[in-house]
Parts: sequence; structure tokens; C-alpha cells
Amino acid sequence: MSLPWYLLLPLVSAIGYSIASLLLKKALTEGAHPMACFHINNWTGTLVFLPLALFETQPVAWHLWYIPAGLGALFYIGGWFTFLAMQRGDVSLVTPVLGSKVVFVALGASVLIAGSMKPLMWVAAIITTAGIFLMSATDFKTPKGSRLAGPVVMALISAAFFALSDVLLQRWAPEFGAKTFLALLSVTTGLLSLLTMTLLPKAPRLAWDHATQWAIGGSVLIAAQAMALGIALAFYHDAIGVNVVYATRGMWSLAVVALLGPLLGNHERLESGRAYGIRIAAATLLMAGVVCAVIARMK
Repeated sequence: MSLPWYLLLPLVSAIGYSIASLLLKKALTEGAHPMACFHINNWTGTLVFLPLALFETQPVAWHLWYIPAGLGALFYIGGWFTFLAMQRGDVSLVTPVLGSKVVFVALGASVLIAGSMKPLMWVAAIITTAGIFLMSATDFKTPKGSRLAGPVVMALISAAFFALSDVLLQRWAPEFGAKTFLALLSVTTGLLSLLTMTLLPKAPRLAWDHATQWAIGGSVLIAAQAMALGIALAFYHDAIGVNVVYATRGMWSLAVVALLGPLLGNHERLESGRAYGIRIAAATLLMAGVVCAVIARMK
């Protein structure tokens, strides 16, 4: 048997996303408009992914252009809900809930990709989701809980959109031309952001200040981790395994908030109290889910 080494890509992405989320949360607390952060994130992603098209090595199925463009729109909507959730909720709550994406991916793959689900992968998806919700469930028992319902719902909607995008990416990217597919998808999100900023009467303000600088730093990390995740999805045809490992970003977010949060003025670790400890305990379920996913993908 051999280990599926490509799963290191979503692992690195999970760690990168956790750090990026903290930087973006810092931008929001510094006064950045959430939609300004969202658009900066999309434009940064376009700049990072666009050069991939220059390295395409297979014929491109241009007659299917609407598929990567449509997925770009799905990513746009999913990202929009992510930034709204991040604005209103803690990083150590929103990021774990976003990990519910793994179950949406499992459901989507079982319907759209024949033979993609093994019994052990269902176990991995269920265990991972149990860990994710255990991380956040205690918050609803606190006085603050009533204010957390909105961010959690937004994070779940975001997870559903991203999950559908991942499944369709695995299905169509190889047929279209994987590198060009990723480039066209990112261009679509960038263009949608440009249209939004141009056409909406109350577009968010973009100014070169500390908040924008934090937003750019977080967006660069988001784009880098998205590149690693996109490569794993487009070239290794394992959306479920990739997302089970990627779901550990909830666990990494706990470590990042504890270690780096105080340096950035983030005190969720102290404010969450006992709930934070329960989130750490729930991280063991996440790791169990990852172990199941790795075993299921070993050859």
C-alpha cells in the first residue's frame, strides 16, 4: 500500500486558510468593509490563477466554457457568504462550521460521480462533521448564542456552494483542460467583483490604509491555499478525500487563534472560555475523520 501524498496539498491549504482567516478578521476589526475584503480576495485570486492558462498541456474544450464560468459564479456566491459570516462571527466558530462542506461534497459526489464513495469515506465524512459541530454547538448555550445563529447559517450556505463547486470541478476540469479551467474560473470571480463594484450604487470604499493592507495579506494567503486545493481537486480526482483533510482547517484555526491571535489583537481564546476547550476536544474527531480518509484512499 502507498500513502496518497497528494492529500498533503489540502493539509497545507487548511493551515494557510486558518492563518488567512485571522488576517482577514484583523482587516475587518481595523474597519475594512467585508465586501471590500471580498473583492480584494477575488482580484488577488484572479492574478494568481490566470497564469496557469499559459502552462496548459492538453487541448482545451472551449465549447464548454460556460462550465468553469458557472463554477466561478458559484465560488463568488460561496465567498460572499463566507465574508458575511466572518464579519459577524468568531474565526474559531465560523471556520469549523465551514468544514461541514465535507458532507455536502460526499452527498454531491455520490449523486454526480459514479463510484466515488466508499463505505469508509462515508464514515470519514460523518465523523468529521460531528467534530465540526461539536466545536461550535456549545456557543448556542451561551447568552451570545442567539447572535451566532446568523453566522453559522451563512457559513453552512457557503459550505454548500463551495461543495457543489468542488464536485463539479473534479468532474469537468480534466475534460476541459484543468489549468485553463482553474484560470477561467478565477477570472469569472474577478470579473463579477469588478461588475459589482462598478454597477452597485453603494460600492464599498477602497482606501490604502492598514485595514486594506491586512486584507491584501490575507487574500494572498487565501489565493495560495486555493491554488494548492484547486490542483488537488483538478488533478487527483478525489474531492471527498481532499475535503476531509481540508476540514482540519477548523482544528488549525484553534491553534492559530491561540498562538497568533494575541499578536493581532484577537482574544477569542479568552472570550470563548470553556467552549474553546470543547472545540479542542472535538478536534480529535476531525483527526479521526482524516485518518479514515487516508486509509480509504491508500492503494
